[in-house]
Amino acid sequence: MAKNTNNNRIAIKWIRDRCKSLYEKKETCYICGTTEDLELHHLHSLTRLLEDWSTKKKYDISTDEGILAVRDEFIEEHNHEIYDLVYTLCNNHHVKLHSVFGKSPLHSSVLKQERWIEIQKAKAEGKTFDAPTAETKNTGLGAFAKFY
Repeated sequence: MAKNTNNNRIAIKWIRDRCKSLYEKKETCYICGTTEDLELHHLHSLTRLLEDWSTKKKYDISTDEGILAVRDEFIEEHNHEIYDLVYTLCNNHHVKLHSVFGKSPLHSSVLKQERWIEIQKAKAEGKTFDAPTAETKNTGLGAFAKFY
């Protein structure tokens, strides 16, 4: 992706501004149930998605005009990642998640993020999280295999 030297705003802010009104943020943190300081966590880093997508398409999003010209196309092509693969988390858990996976997690970490979230939720509920066994590992479903 080209550097944002000509942008008045960074490109991802134009994407987020367009998407905000359609986000379905829940009323409680998925992990602990608090209603305070809620934030939306995307399993796929929108910044990484945008960078990869604009590079692949050879789009120049280094100017406001450039990103605005392709913003709706990006959102349409990544609707699932933007609106479905998200969790409502309190600031505390959101910060903890990013301290483990980094500010802009790799796409390859999506399943690990989900597992981390489920483990934290189990801990908050006073339960233990069933780690995948040799029997469930090979199904690709891990601890969730028992539900299928």
